Parts: sequence; structure tokens; C-alpha cells
Amino acid sequence: MPNLTIIEQSQYQRMPWKNGLGETLEIQRHEDEIGLRFRISQASVVEDGVFSDFSGLHRTLVLLSGEGMNLEHKSGSKRQLNTLNKPLDMARFSGGDETRATLKNGKIEDLNIMVRDTDTQAIVQACTAPHSLSFTNDDTLFSGFYAIEDSVLATEKTDALQVKAHSMVIGTESRNATLKNGRGVFIKIDKLN
Repeated sequence: MPNLTIIEQSQYQRMPWKNGLGETLEIQRHEDEIGLRFRISQASVVEDGVFSDFSGLHRTLVLLSGEGMNLEHKSGSKRQLNTLNKPLDMARFSGGDETRATLKNGKIEDLNIMVRDTDTQAIVQACTAPHSLSFTNDDTLFSGFYAIEDSVLATEKTDALQVKAHSMVIGTESRNATLKNGRGVFIKIDKLN
């Protein structure tokens, strides 16, 4: 399927967490002259704890598997709570918040999308087949589909593309596709004008 590339989980780069309490599988990363513009990664959370500080970045966290977790975010006197109960539930919060995760019943897997908050935005959508996907446009830095289970994608010009669970399909030009079977997360990362 031209202009759609699959990256499998075995190709992700293993990186230590900033706080030293675990590891992440880095799927995609983009830096420029200012620094980190965006990062997409997958991680296992095996115990309660405080998230690493990523001031200057906005985070979207998507539950991939497990029985869920609660997130408490503190920024000065402000508090925000998020409850992730089932796969594809998501939370959006500032990377500079003090964020504490409390697991509900054992470890979870999550997908973490971080973008620089001054000039970049992430549009993150939970998808269950059938679902239409629109890869890239002029202001898009990245567009991709992360499969949380074996899935099938098709475009108007090609046969079905089999996508293994935990793989990322990256679009490199404007193209519409349909998620024919499966579930996952569609991510578009755009420049802010």
C-alpha cells in the first residue's frame, strides 16, 4: 500500500523513563532547533507513582490494556482528575502538571502522545471499525494509526492492509483510508499557525 508505512512493535526504540522508574517504547519522535516538537510512545505502568515532568509539552494518554488507572494532576492550587477504565479511554493534560497515577487492579499499557504546547497540537481519536481515517494535510507533521488489536485498513485504490496489534501505520501523503476491522488510535500532529 504505497505511502502508508507499517512500523511493528519490535522496531520501536526502548528508552528509560525520565524519572528512572521504567521504560518506554518510542514509536516516533521529532526534534527541531527549539527542541522536542513531538513524541509518540508506548509504555507499561506496573505500579502507582508520579509521572516525569515534561514542562512545555501537552500530553494525551490513551489506555491500551489493563483494568485502568486514575490520574490526579496538580498545577499550583488547581487539580484535575481523569479516570481511565477501559481500552481507548484517554486523558489530556499539561506535561508540567504534577501527575500521579493510581492503578486500579494491576499493570496497564498506555500510548503517550506529547506535543510542544506553543506551536503544535495533537488530534487523537479512538477508532473502532468501521471508521474513516484521513492521513495528512499541509499543516500536518505526522499522521498515523496505532492498532491495539489486529486490524485491517483499506484505501480506495488498494487491497486491504493487515496491521498487527501494537503496530503503527504512518501516512506520508494525503490519503483517505477506512478501518475495516479492529480498533486503535488515530493521531494527527499539526503545526499551529
